[in-house]
Amino acid sequence: MPDKSSALSSRNYLIYLSGSVVSLHGLWIYRVALGWFAWQLTHSEFWVGVVAFTQFAPAVVFGPIFGVLADRFDRRAASLLINATSIMNMLVLGLLTATGKADISVLVMLSLMQGTLDGAHMPVRMTIVPNLVDKEVLHNAIALNSIAFNVSRFVGPALAGLIIKWFGVATAFFVNGVTYIALVIAMILVTLKPAAEKSEQSGAVWDEMRAGARYVIQHTQIRALLIIVALASIFGRGALEMMPAFADSVFAGGSTALAILTSAIGAGAIVSGVALSRGTAWLNISVIRLAVICAGLLTVLLGLLDTFWIAVPVVVMLGVILSLCGVGSQILIQTLVDDDVRGRVSSFWGMIAFGGTSIGSLAVGISASIWGLQNAVVATGALCAIAALISALISKRRAVKVQ
Repeated sequence: MPDKSSALSSRNYLIYLSGSVVSLHGLWIYRVALGWFAWQLTHSEFWVGVVAFTQFAPAVVFGPIFGVLADRFDRRAASLLINATSIMNMLVLGLLTATGKADISVLVMLSLMQGTLDGAHMPVRMTIVPNLVDKEVLHNAIALNSIAFNVSRFVGPALAGLIIKWFGVATAFFVNGVTYIALVIAMILVTLKPAAEKSEQSGAVWDEMRAGARYVIQHTQIRALLIIVALASIFGRGALEMMPAFADSVFAGGSTALAILTSAIGAGAIVSGVALSRGTAWLNISVIRLAVICAGLLTVLLGLLDTFWIAVPVVVMLGVILSLCGVGSQILIQTLVDDDVRGRVSSFWGMIAFGGTSIGSLAVGISASIWGLQNAVVATGALCAIAALISALISKRRAVKVQ
Protein backbone atom coordinates (compact mmCIF):
# COMPACT_ATOMS: atom_id res chain seq x y z
CA MET A 1 0.00 0.00 0.00
CA PRO A 2 1.35 3.49 -0.86
CA ASP A 3 2.26 5.69 2.06
CA LYS A 4 -0.45 8.38 2.26
CA SER A 5 1.90 10.60 4.25
CA SER A 6 4.17 10.85 1.22
CA ALA A 7 3.62 12.85 -1.97
CA LEU A 8 4.73 9.74 -3.85
CA SER A 9 1.26 8.28 -3.21
CA SER A 10 -0.06 10.74 -5.81
CA ARG A 11 -0.01 9.43 -9.40
CA ASN A 12 -0.04 12.99 -10.74
CA TYR A 13 2.95 13.95 -8.66
CA LEU A 14 4.87 10.83 -9.71
CA ILE A 15 4.32 11.66 -13.40
CA TYR A 16 5.42 15.25 -12.87
CA LEU A 17 8.45 14.23 -10.81
CA SER A 18 9.57 11.72 -13.44
CA GLY A 19 9.48 14.31 -16.23
CA SER A 20 11.14 16.86 -13.98
CA VAL A 21 14.02 14.50 -13.09
CA VAL A 22 14.90 14.00 -16.75
CA SER A 23 14.69 17.71 -17.50
CA LEU A 24 16.77 18.63 -14.45
CA HIS A 25 19.62 16.36 -15.55
CA GLY A 26 19.63 18.29 -18.81
CA LEU A 27 19.66 21.58 -16.91
CA TRP A 28 22.84 20.66 -15.01
CA ILE A 29 24.51 19.34 -18.13
CA TYR A 30 23.72 22.73 -19.69
CA ARG A 31 24.96 24.80 -16.75
CA VAL A 32 28.30 23.00 -16.56
CA ALA A 33 28.73 23.17 -20.34
CA LEU A 34 27.78 26.86 -20.41
CA GLY A 35 30.25 27.90 -17.71
CA TRP A 36 33.02 25.77 -19.19
CA PHE A 37 32.41 27.10 -22.73
CA ALA A 38 32.51 30.70 -21.44
CA TRP A 39 35.85 29.93 -19.77
CA GLN A 40 37.17 28.20 -22.92
CA LEU A 41 36.25 31.16 -25.11
CA THR A 42 37.71 33.88 -22.88
CA HIS A 43 39.73 32.49 -19.93
CA SER A 44 38.26 35.45 -18.05
CA GLU A 45 36.62 35.37 -14.62
CA PHE A 46 34.72 38.48 -15.66
CA TRP A 47 33.01 36.75 -18.59
CA VAL A 48 32.26 33.65 -16.54
CA GLY A 49 30.54 35.97 -14.07
CA VAL A 50 28.65 37.72 -16.87
CA VAL A 51 27.37 34.41 -18.28
CA ALA A 52 26.28 33.31 -14.81
CA PHE A 53 24.58 36.70 -14.41
CA THR A 54 22.58 36.23 -17.62
CA GLN A 55 21.19 32.90 -16.38
CA PHE A 56 19.58 34.44 -13.31
CA ALA A 57 19.21 38.19 -13.95
CA PRO A 58 15.85 37.93 -15.80
CA ALA A 59 14.31 36.59 -12.58
CA VAL A 60 15.19 39.95 -10.98
CA VAL A 61 14.00 42.17 -13.80
CA PHE A 62 10.85 40.29 -14.78
CA GLY A 63 10.19 38.09 -11.73
CA PRO A 64 7.16 39.99 -10.36
CA ILE A 65 5.58 40.09 -13.83
CA PHE A 66 6.13 36.36 -14.25
CA GLY A 67 4.51 35.86 -10.84
CA VAL A 68 1.39 37.80 -11.82
CA LEU A 69 1.11 35.77 -15.02
CA ALA A 70 1.48 32.53 -13.06
CA ASP A 71 -1.47 33.58 -10.86
CA ARG A 72 -3.54 34.85 -13.77
CA PHE A 73 -3.13 32.29 -16.55
CA ASP A 74 -3.35 28.52 -16.99
CA ARG A 75 -0.12 27.18 -15.50
CA ARG A 76 -0.14 24.02 -17.61
CA ALA A 77 -0.30 26.00 -20.86
CA ALA A 78 2.43 28.35 -19.62
CA SER A 79 4.71 25.43 -18.74
CA LEU A 80 4.19 23.79 -22.14
CA LEU A 81 4.92 27.02 -24.03
CA ILE A 82 8.04 27.84 -22.01
CA ASN A 83 9.52 24.35 -22.28
CA ALA A 84 8.83 24.13 -26.02
CA THR A 85 10.62 27.45 -26.54
CA SER A 86 13.53 26.21 -24.41
CA ILE A 87 13.91 23.24 -26.75
CA MET A 88 14.26 25.58 -29.72
CA ASN A 89 16.74 27.84 -27.90
CA MET A 90 18.99 24.90 -27.02
CA LEU A 91 18.89 23.58 -30.58
CA VAL A 92 19.99 26.99 -31.89
CA LEU A 93 22.81 27.23 -29.33
CA GLY A 94 23.95 23.69 -30.13
CA LEU A 95 23.98 24.33 -33.88
CA LEU A 96 25.91 27.60 -33.58
CA THR A 97 28.44 25.97 -31.27
CA ALA A 98 28.86 22.91 -33.50
CA THR A 99 29.49 25.10 -36.55
CA GLY A 100 32.00 27.34 -34.74
CA LYS A 101 29.82 30.45 -34.92
CA ALA A 102 29.21 30.85 -31.18
CA ASP A 103 31.51 33.54 -29.78
CA ILE A 104 31.13 35.06 -26.30
CA SER A 105 28.53 37.61 -27.48
CA VAL A 106 26.35 34.86 -28.98
CA LEU A 107 26.77 32.80 -25.82
CA VAL A 108 25.71 35.71 -23.62
CA MET A 109 22.68 36.47 -25.80
CA LEU A 110 21.36 32.89 -25.90
CA SER A 111 22.16 32.38 -22.21
CA LEU A 112 20.11 35.49 -21.46
CA MET A 113 17.28 34.09 -23.56
CA GLN A 114 17.36 30.82 -21.62
CA GLY A 115 17.62 32.73 -18.36
CA THR A 116 14.44 34.60 -19.28
CA LEU A 117 12.63 31.35 -20.06
CA ASP A 118 13.82 29.77 -16.80
CA GLY A 119 12.79 32.90 -14.90
CA ALA A 120 9.31 32.72 -16.42
CA HIS A 121 9.00 29.02 -15.62
CA MET A 122 10.18 29.33 -12.02
CA PRO A 123 6.93 30.69 -10.46
CA VAL A 124 4.92 28.35 -12.70
CA ARG A 125 6.96 25.35 -11.53
CA MET A 126 6.73 26.37 -7.87
CA THR A 127 2.95 26.83 -8.03
CA ILE A 128 2.27 23.59 -9.92
CA VAL A 129 3.47 21.32 -7.08
CA PRO A 130 0.90 22.63 -4.53
CA ASN A 131 -1.76 21.91 -7.16
CA LEU A 132 -0.68 18.27 -7.49
CA VAL A 133 -0.72 17.18 -3.82
CA ASP A 134 -2.71 17.76 -0.64
CA LYS A 135 -1.48 20.41 1.76
CA GLU A 136 -0.66 17.73 4.36
CA VAL A 137 2.15 16.34 2.17
CA LEU A 138 3.22 19.62 0.56
CA HIS A 139 6.44 19.84 2.61
CA ASN A 140 7.26 16.28 1.53
CA ALA A 141 6.63 17.12 -2.14
CA ILE A 142 8.86 20.20 -2.00
CA ALA A 143 11.62 18.22 -0.27
CA LEU A 144 11.32 15.42 -2.85
CA ASN A 145 11.62 18.03 -5.59
CA SER A 146 14.79 19.20 -3.88
CA ILE A 147 16.16 15.66 -3.78
CA ALA A 148 15.40 15.28 -7.50
CA PHE A 149 17.02 18.63 -8.25
CA ASN A 150 20.15 17.75 -6.33
CA VAL A 151 20.42 14.16 -7.56
CA SER A 152 20.52 15.74 -11.01
CA ARG A 153 23.01 18.27 -9.66
CA PHE A 154 25.17 15.31 -8.58
CA VAL A 155 24.77 13.14 -11.69
CA GLY A 156 24.30 15.87 -14.34
CA PRO A 157 27.75 17.46 -13.99
CA ALA A 158 29.40 14.03 -14.17
CA LEU A 159 27.48 13.35 -17.38
CA ALA A 160 28.42 16.82 -18.62
CA GLY A 161 32.10 16.11 -18.03
CA LEU A 162 31.89 12.88 -20.04
CA ILE A 163 29.83 14.46 -22.83
CA ILE A 164 32.16 17.46 -23.15
CA LYS A 165 35.26 15.25 -23.12
CA TRP A 166 33.99 12.71 -25.66
CA PHE A 167 31.57 14.65 -27.87
CA GLY A 168 32.12 18.37 -27.22
CA VAL A 169 30.16 21.26 -25.73
CA ALA A 170 27.65 21.44 -28.59
CA THR A 171 26.39 17.93 -27.82
CA ALA A 172 25.80 18.94 -24.20
CA PHE A 173 23.54 21.77 -25.40
CA PHE A 174 21.65 19.39 -27.72
CA VAL A 175 21.15 16.89 -24.89
CA ASN A 176 19.64 19.58 -22.68
CA GLY A 177 17.21 20.51 -25.44
CA VAL A 178 16.04 16.91 -25.77
CA THR A 179 15.47 16.50 -22.02
CA TYR A 180 12.83 19.26 -22.01
CA ILE A 181 10.59 16.89 -23.98
CA ALA A 182 10.12 14.71 -20.87
CA LEU A 183 8.67 17.63 -18.91
CA VAL A 184 6.41 18.58 -21.82
CA ILE A 185 5.00 15.03 -21.86
CA ALA A 186 4.54 15.05 -18.07
CA MET A 187 2.61 18.33 -18.17
CA ILE A 188 0.31 16.92 -20.84
CA LEU A 189 -0.45 13.84 -18.71
CA VAL A 190 -1.00 15.32 -15.23
CA THR A 191 -4.29 16.61 -13.86
CA LEU A 192 -4.04 19.83 -11.85
CA LYS A 193 -6.36 20.83 -9.05
CA PRO A 194 -8.89 23.62 -9.84
CA ALA A 195 -6.71 26.21 -8.04
CA ALA A 196 -4.24 25.93 -10.88
CA GLU A 197 -6.80 26.86 -13.48
CA LYS A 198 -7.05 30.35 -14.95
CA SER A 199 -7.46 33.00 -12.29
CA GLU A 200 -10.51 35.23 -12.17
CA GLN A 201 -8.34 38.24 -11.45
CA SER A 202 -8.81 41.00 -14.01
CA GLY A 203 -6.95 43.94 -12.55
CA ALA A 204 -3.95 45.61 -14.14
CA VAL A 205 -0.70 43.65 -13.98
CA TRP A 206 0.99 46.51 -12.14
CA ASP A 207 -1.79 46.61 -9.52
CA GLU A 208 -1.46 42.87 -8.93
CA MET A 209 2.32 43.20 -8.63
CA ARG A 210 1.89 45.89 -5.98
CA ALA A 211 -0.67 43.78 -4.16
CA GLY A 212 1.79 40.89 -4.10
CA ALA A 213 4.59 43.12 -2.84
CA ARG A 214 2.31 44.57 -0.17
CA TYR A 215 1.37 41.05 0.95
CA VAL A 216 5.05 40.10 1.34
CA ILE A 217 5.96 43.30 3.19
CA GLN A 218 3.06 42.95 5.63
CA HIS A 219 3.68 39.24 6.27
CA THR A 220 6.54 39.44 8.76
CA GLN A 221 7.57 35.77 8.53
CA ILE A 222 7.69 35.65 4.74
CA ARG A 223 9.49 39.01 4.64
CA ALA A 224 12.16 37.79 7.07
CA LEU A 225 12.66 34.57 5.12
CA LEU A 226 13.17 36.47 1.87
CA ILE A 227 15.82 38.68 3.50
CA ILE A 228 17.74 35.60 4.62
CA VAL A 229 17.44 34.04 1.15
CA ALA A 230 18.88 37.26 -0.33
CA LEU A 231 21.97 37.02 1.89
CA ALA A 232 22.53 33.36 1.02
CA SER A 233 22.09 33.96 -2.71
CA ILE A 234 24.23 37.06 -3.11
CA PHE A 235 27.10 36.11 -0.82
CA GLY A 236 26.90 32.31 -0.86
CA ARG A 237 25.66 30.98 -4.17
CA GLY A 238 27.24 33.84 -6.10
CA ALA A 239 30.69 32.54 -5.20
CA LEU A 240 29.79 28.99 -6.25
CA GLU A 241 28.99 30.21 -9.77
CA MET A 242 32.73 30.80 -10.19
CA MET A 243 33.48 27.06 -10.11
CA PRO A 244 34.65 26.98 -13.77
CA ALA A 245 37.41 29.46 -12.93
CA PHE A 246 38.19 27.69 -9.63
CA ALA A 247 38.47 24.31 -11.35
CA ASP A 248 40.97 25.51 -13.92
CA SER A 249 42.87 28.51 -12.57
CA VAL A 250 43.11 27.47 -8.89
CA PHE A 251 43.06 23.67 -9.03
CA ALA A 252 44.30 23.19 -12.64
CA GLY A 253 41.82 20.34 -13.12
CA GLY A 254 39.92 21.41 -16.23
CA SER A 255 36.40 20.21 -17.02
CA THR A 256 36.87 17.05 -14.93
CA ALA A 257 37.52 19.09 -11.78
CA LEU A 258 34.54 21.32 -12.61
CA ALA A 259 32.27 18.28 -12.93
CA ILE A 260 33.51 16.88 -9.59
CA LEU A 261 33.04 20.19 -7.75
CA THR A 262 29.56 20.75 -9.16
CA SER A 263 28.57 17.17 -8.33
CA ALA A 264 29.95 17.67 -4.81
CA ILE A 265 27.57 20.59 -4.30
CA GLY A 266 24.71 18.37 -5.44
CA ALA A 267 25.77 15.51 -3.17
CA GLY A 268 25.66 17.80 -0.15
CA ALA A 269 22.30 19.21 -1.17
CA ILE A 270 20.83 15.70 -1.44
CA VAL A 271 21.55 15.27 2.28
CA SER A 272 19.46 18.33 3.08
CA GLY A 273 16.68 17.20 0.77
CA VAL A 274 16.46 13.78 2.42
CA ALA A 275 16.45 15.33 5.91
CA LEU A 276 13.65 17.75 4.96
CA SER A 277 11.60 15.02 3.29
CA ARG A 278 11.54 13.04 6.54
CA GLY A 279 9.93 15.87 8.52
CA THR A 280 10.20 19.59 9.18
CA ALA A 281 9.12 19.95 12.80
CA TRP A 282 12.63 21.22 13.58
CA LEU A 283 12.64 23.75 10.73
CA ASN A 284 12.23 27.43 11.51
CA ILE A 285 13.67 30.79 10.54
CA SER A 286 16.41 30.65 13.19
CA VAL A 287 17.74 27.39 11.74
CA ILE A 288 17.90 28.94 8.28
CA ARG A 289 19.61 32.07 9.59
CA LEU A 290 22.25 29.94 11.33
CA ALA A 291 22.77 28.00 8.09
CA VAL A 292 23.59 31.23 6.25
CA ILE A 293 26.20 32.17 8.86
CA CYS A 294 27.82 28.74 8.42
CA ALA A 295 27.69 29.12 4.62
CA GLY A 296 29.64 32.36 4.87
CA LEU A 297 32.35 30.76 7.01
CA LEU A 298 32.64 27.78 4.64
CA THR A 299 32.93 30.15 1.66
CA VAL A 300 35.83 31.91 3.40
CA LEU A 301 37.50 28.53 3.90
CA LEU A 302 36.98 27.62 0.25
CA GLY A 303 38.68 30.82 -0.85
CA LEU A 304 41.73 30.03 1.29
CA LEU A 305 42.26 26.53 -0.12
CA ASP A 306 44.68 25.57 -2.89
CA THR A 307 44.34 21.77 -2.66
CA PHE A 308 41.56 20.26 -4.76
CA TRP A 309 40.75 17.18 -2.66
CA ILE A 310 40.53 19.27 0.51
CA ALA A 311 38.20 21.71 -1.25
CA VAL A 312 35.78 18.93 -2.31
CA PRO A 313 34.41 18.15 1.21
CA VAL A 314 34.13 21.90 1.89
CA VAL A 315 32.03 22.23 -1.24
CA VAL A 316 29.91 19.26 -0.12
CA MET A 317 29.19 21.05 3.17
CA LEU A 318 28.31 24.22 1.27
CA GLY A 319 25.83 22.15 -0.71
CA VAL A 320 24.24 20.89 2.51
CA ILE A 321 23.98 24.35 4.08
CA LEU A 322 22.82 26.34 1.05
CA SER A 323 20.25 23.70 0.11
CA LEU A 324 18.89 23.79 3.65
CA CYS A 325 18.44 27.54 3.29
CA GLY A 326 16.90 27.40 -0.19
CA VAL A 327 14.58 24.42 0.21
CA GLY A 328 13.79 25.15 3.84
CA SER A 329 12.72 28.68 3.00
CA GLN A 330 10.53 27.36 0.15
CA ILE A 331 8.82 24.90 2.47
CA LEU A 332 8.12 27.54 5.10
CA ILE A 333 6.88 30.08 2.56
CA GLN A 334 4.67 27.62 0.66
CA THR A 335 3.00 26.55 3.91
CA LEU A 336 2.43 30.17 4.97
CA VAL A 337 1.23 31.79 1.72
CA ASP A 338 -2.39 32.10 0.52
CA ASP A 339 -3.06 30.33 -2.78
CA ASP A 340 -4.41 33.39 -4.60
CA VAL A 341 -1.01 35.12 -4.28
CA ARG A 342 1.14 31.97 -4.43
CA GLY A 343 2.51 32.74 -7.91
CA ARG A 344 3.51 36.28 -7.01
CA VAL A 345 5.12 35.32 -3.71
CA SER A 346 6.94 32.45 -5.46
CA SER A 347 8.20 34.92 -8.05
CA PHE A 348 9.58 37.15 -5.28
CA TRP A 349 11.39 34.13 -3.84
CA GLY A 350 12.80 33.33 -7.27
CA MET A 351 13.64 36.96 -7.97
CA ILE A 352 15.66 37.10 -4.77
CA ALA A 353 17.16 33.59 -4.88
CA PHE A 354 18.19 33.55 -8.53
CA GLY A 355 18.61 37.28 -8.91
CA GLY A 356 20.81 37.39 -5.84
CA THR A 357 22.93 34.64 -7.36
CA SER A 358 23.30 36.60 -10.59
CA ILE A 359 24.30 39.78 -8.76
CA GLY A 360 26.68 37.87 -6.51
CA SER A 361 28.34 36.01 -9.39
CA LEU A 362 28.80 39.22 -11.36
CA ALA A 363 30.26 41.00 -8.32
CA VAL A 364 32.65 38.12 -7.62
CA GLY A 365 33.65 38.00 -11.30
CA ILE A 366 34.45 41.72 -11.37
CA SER A 367 36.25 41.60 -8.01
CA ALA A 368 38.24 38.53 -9.07
CA SER A 369 39.45 40.27 -12.23
CA ILE A 370 40.84 43.08 -10.03
CA TRP A 371 42.01 41.42 -6.79
CA GLY A 372 42.15 37.73 -7.70
CA LEU A 373 39.56 34.98 -7.48
CA GLN A 374 40.46 33.59 -4.06
CA ASN A 375 40.60 37.03 -2.43
CA ALA A 376 37.18 37.87 -3.88
CA VAL A 377 35.65 34.62 -2.58
CA VAL A 378 37.11 35.12 0.92
CA ALA A 379 35.65 38.64 1.05
CA THR A 380 32.26 37.40 -0.17
CA GLY A 381 32.11 34.68 2.49
CA ALA A 382 33.05 37.12 5.26
CA LEU A 383 30.29 39.51 4.15
CA CYS A 384 27.79 36.62 4.13
CA ALA A 385 28.59 35.54 7.69
CA ILE A 386 28.66 39.11 9.05
CA ALA A 387 25.39 40.15 7.37
CA ALA A 388 23.57 37.01 8.58
CA LEU A 389 24.91 37.50 12.10
CA ILE A 390 23.72 41.12 12.15
CA SER A 391 20.30 39.96 10.91
CA ALA A 392 20.13 37.40 13.74
CA LEU A 393 21.03 39.99 16.36
CA ILE A 394 18.44 42.45 15.07
CA SER A 395 15.78 39.73 15.07
CA LYS A 396 16.66 38.72 18.63
CA ARG A 397 16.49 42.34 19.83
CA ARG A 398 13.06 42.79 18.25
CA ALA A 399 11.82 39.60 19.88
CA VAL A 400 12.96 40.87 23.28
CA LYS A 401 11.14 44.19 22.75
CA VAL A 402 7.92 42.39 21.81
CA GLN A 403 8.10 40.38 25.06
